[in-house]
Amino acid sequence: MSERSVEDIRGEIAAERRGLDDDLARLRSELRSLAIFGALGLVVVALVTWRAGKRKGTQTVWKLVK
Repeated sequence: MSERSVEDIRGEIAAERRGLDDDLARLRSELRSLAIFGALGLVVVALVTWRAGKRKGTQTVWKLVK
């Protein structure tokens, strides 16, 4: 028979869930910051290619987004 009680096992599961929730919150915040950098990167590419011409710049940005 197991030496751990049902309450011990439930406590371990709850602690693991809290840890996973913390990991998920950190991953979501990292994803938000990466999305911001990605959007800023697209803006920089658009501004740099804009000098080559409006049409060419728009086409380049559209290719990157697709």
